[in-house]
Amino acid sequence: MNITNNEELANALDDPAQYKEVWAVLPDGQRICLLLNGDRGFLMYLRHADGDCGFSTRNPYCNDDGKIDYILENGQGDEYPAKWAYPLPVLSEALQEFLQTGKIPSRVSWHDDSLRDNK
Repeated sequence: MNITNNEELANALDDPAQYKEVWAVLPDGQRICLLLNGDRGFLMYLRHADGDCGFSTRNPYCNDDGKIDYILENGQGDEYPAKWAYPLPVLSEALQEFLQTGKIPSRVSWHDDSLRDNK
């Protein structure tokens, strides 16, 4: 689901489905993907659509070495480290910040995915 404003974000997050894939898209091509499993998930930030490796969140307060499974809109299942995840309220605030400012949110910690270390 693509969203472009905070009202659409609120509607997307009100959906009772356990798994969500939400893309916040700005007119200049920047986008953030939220993958959610229940009340935890992570964000991927892309500066543009032309092959950008982008950035993904890392939660410095999480000590969980496990994985969290996610299901994409196309039905594909993926797993990502739990250390990448934040609680839904933090993710929602970060997406609101992105939609309001047009900048990568400062409320979460980011990892440059062009680097080889993907921990």
